Amino acid sequence: MKKKISMLLAGILSVSLLAGCQGGSNGEKEGEKSKGEVAQGVEGDTIKVGTIAPTSGGVAVVGIPVTHGMEAYFKMINEEGGVNGKKIELVVKDDGFKPDVALQKAEELVEKDKVFAIVGQTGTPGALSCIDYLSEKGIPAVYQGTGASKLSQVKGNYFPVQPNYIFEGSLMAKYMIDDLKANKIAVIYENNDIGKEGLEGIKGKLKKMGKESALVTEVPYNPADVDFSAHVQKLSENTPDVTVIYGNAKPAAGIANEAKKQGFKTQFLASYIVADITLFQLAKDAWDGAITAAWVPDITDPNNAEAKKFNDTFKKYFPDETPNAYGVAGWVAAQVFTEGLKRVKGDLTWENYIKSMESLKDYSEGIAKGITYTEDRRNGVEKMYFMKAKYVDDKNFGYEKITDFISAE
Repeated sequence: MKKKISMLLAGILSVSLLAGCQGGSNGEKEGEKSKGEVAQGVEGDTIKVGTIAPTSGGVAVVGIPVTHGMEAYFKMINEEGGVNGKKIELVVKDDGFKPDVALQKAEELVEKDKVFAIVGQTGTPGALSCIDYLSEKGIPAVYQGTGASKLSQVKGNYFPVQPNYIFEGSLMAKYMIDDLKANKIAVIYENNDIGKEGLEGIKGKLKKMGKESALVTEVPYNPADVDFSAHVQKLSENTPDVTVIYGNAKPAAGIANEAKKQGFKTQFLASYIVADITLFQLAKDAWDGAITAAWVPDITDPNNAEAKKFNDTFKKYFPDETPNAYGVAGWVAAQVFTEGLKRVKGDLTWENYIKSMESLKDYSEGIAKGITYTEDRRNGVEKMYFMKAKYVDDKNFGYEKITDFISAE
C-alpha cells in the first residue's frame, strides 16, 4: 500500500461506553474555607486529587490504563517540580463499573480523603450517578469518560473534555453534506443515550442546513443485539450513499459484517467511540473503508511531540504495558486539570480554580485540541477530524487521517 497506514489509537474512548458527574452552585462550598484560605486537599506542598474508575471486573481493561495514564502525567509533573512548587497526589477508587458504588466512592473521596478535585472519572453509569452529589458539594470535577451531553449542561464545577454526542452528530451531518456530498443518509443507532443523542445532533444540523430530506431512514438496535440481518436489510432498502453507525464496538462490527454478507454497499461513518483498532480485530476487511470521527491526534506519529511525550512517559512508569487510547484518556484528564492549576490567581480555592478553568480559550497546547470554557460553556473539545480505515490483512491495518481538525460551525 502506497500510503502509510497508521496504527491509530485515537478514538479515545469507547470509555464512552462508560461515564460521568454534575457541577456547581454559588456561594461557599463544603470543603472550601473562607476567602483567603486554600480549599481541602491542599496541604503544604501537596495537592490531593481523586478519581473513580472500574479497576476490577470486565471493564478493568479500560479503567486500569485510564488511571495509569493519569498517574504517568502526574508523576512527570511532580518530577519537574510540581505546579507552583506543589506535588499532585492521586487517590484511586474502584467502582467495579457500578453506579451505586461510584457514588459511595465519590462520598469517600470528598468527605473522608478530603481531595481537592475529582479528575478523570471513568464509566458513564457511575459518572452520571454522581452528578447531584458533586454538584451540591461544588468540588471541581474535570474530565469524565463519556460523551453524554448532560455533563455539558451542568456547568458550575463541571468541566467535561470529550466531545459530547450531540456536538459530534452535528459535525458528522456537516461533514456528510459538505465533504461526502451525501444525498441519502441512513442512521443505525444504539437505542440508548449514546445513539439517541448522536441522532439528535445529526437531525438538528441537517435541519439547520435545510437538508432534512437527506435523512431517509433511522434504524434503532438494542445494545445486546448480535443479529443485525433485519436491520441491514431495512437499511439497504433505502439505498443510502452514507450510513452512520452510532454505537459501541461489537455492534458496529456486527453491522459491518452483516452488510458484507448481504452485499450492502454504502459509505459507513462511525462515532469516535469506535475509532480504535478493535474494529479491525472484530470485523476485519468488512471495516475497510469505514470513516470514523476522532478527536485525539495519532499517538503513534513520531513527528507529534505531544504524542511522543505521552508514549515515552507512559512506558517509563509502566514498562510492562502498551500505551493505548485509554491511557491517553487518563493523560488528557490529568493534563487539562493541571492546566487549570497553572492558571489559578490567588489562593487555591475551588472558586479560584473554577475561574481559572473558565479562562481556557481554544486550548490546544496539550493532546486534546480546541477546548473553551466560559461561565456558560462546557462543551469540552469542539474540534474533531475524520479518518478512514485501511485493512490489508490481519497484520496490516490502521487508520489514515483524511481531514484536518474542523468544527461543526
